[in-house]
Amino acid sequence: MGMESVISYSVLILGGIGLLCGSLLLVASKFFSVTLDPRVGDLIKLLPGANCGACGFAGCAEYAKELAGGGSSLGACRVVDEKSSSAIASILGVEDQVAERFVAVLRCQGEDGVARKSAEYAGLKSCRAAALSFGGDRDCSYGCLGFGDCVEVCAFQAIRKGDRGLVVVDPQKCVGCGKCVEECPKGMLLLIPSSSEVYVACLSQDKGKKVMQACKKGCIACKKCEKTCPVDAIRV
Repeated sequence: MGMESVISYSVLILGGIGLLCGSLLLVASKFFSVTLDPRVGDLIKLLPGANCGACGFAGCAEYAKELAGGGSSLGACRVVDEKSSSAIASILGVEDQVAERFVAVLRCQGEDGVARKSAEYAGLKSCRAAALSFGGDRDCSYGCLGFGDCVEVCAFQAIRKGDRGLVVVDPQKCVGCGKCVEECPKGMLLLIPSSSEVYVACLSQDKGKKVMQACKKGCIACKKCEKTCPVDAIRV
């Protein structure tokens, strides 16, 4: 058999394999194709695009698919504004679900000079790392560590490190996604309705004497707020 015959057979064999593979891909594309709901693109444009995950899905695109397919509700997104929410409801043909806006608040007032330090922490500048190292460097084991793990996960730049050892939340930028709440190893952050004017800014579970020794602004459960509240809205 000559060289030309060998080359011809090789070309035919490769061509046949290519034709077979192409046919298999064509058949597979027909069987496994997924028809995308045409509304998904419009929904993605209306969603905030922050991909914060507060809705329970990997990002806004995934959430849009679930919305179109009936796998989730409009109220699952805490970030979408009122105008976009109304437009999404119109696309889906459902009643608009305008949820009350929530914001994050810090449940600690133990800034530098207010909360007493029990040690000098020289480890990794991370709240999780510090929490594992004897609970941090403050005498109060319940207080904010201030290294800003919550700052890193905020997609809206609504939290910053303060200059006195605590993080600071900007209520105008906060959309209530809850990522900071999940990130804090000590549960220092809480989501409350934006209309709320009062919340307890101390999480200490220690006895009054120990709280007073550790922090000048710590709650000692004296019940004065409960006794003086005119609408009986506080319980200690």
